Amino acid sequence: MAIMNAPKPHKVKMPTIEPFDGKTDPDDHLAAYKHLMYVQGVDDATWCRYFPTTLKGIAQRWFNGLPGHSINNFSELSMLFSHHFMANKKEKKTSMHLGNIVQAEGETLRSYVQRFNLEALQIPDLSDQTTFDNFFRGLRPGPFKFDVVRRECRTLQSMLREDDRYIHAQELCASTKKEGCET
Repeated sequence: MAIMNAPKPHKVKMPTIEPFDGKTDPDDHLAAYKHLMYVQGVDDATWCRYFPTTLKGIAQRWFNGLPGHSINNFSELSMLFSHHFMANKKEKKTSMHLGNIVQAEGETLRSYVQRFNLEALQIPDLSDQTTFDNFFRGLRPGPFKFDVVRRECRTLQSMLREDDRYIHAQELCASTKKEGCET
């Protein structure tokens, strides 16, 4: 590997991430590695030189089996790595996945918000309006959904403010069991 013969820089901290064994998403591993190496401000050759230290098992054997002098830069190495282990890549989610998240009967608003947010965070470039529309559609009919309509919440931020207030009131009333508090 031509780039592996470049001079070694001083003061490079070995990346400390979970070694990649070929069984998880290669893009997740690359992202973690890139974050650790970027902050060190080192050259491309160093990125390539230290990458195999984050591999083990079949991934290490794959790297060792690459033809000598076949890698010219880290971008090339990343592409080869990602393509070789592509069978383990996670499904790329889209906003269409949010349509499947609905509040279950008896599910608390807090639980629904947590499930919805976990799903939404996995979708790149998700607009606030799309998030708002899908969140609202997934809400069960009830006092909170009515409140969102009554207060004319039209943005994700305004609905999340109401959501936070509603959850707080709901949990406060449940914990104190005061009369007059409806959930």
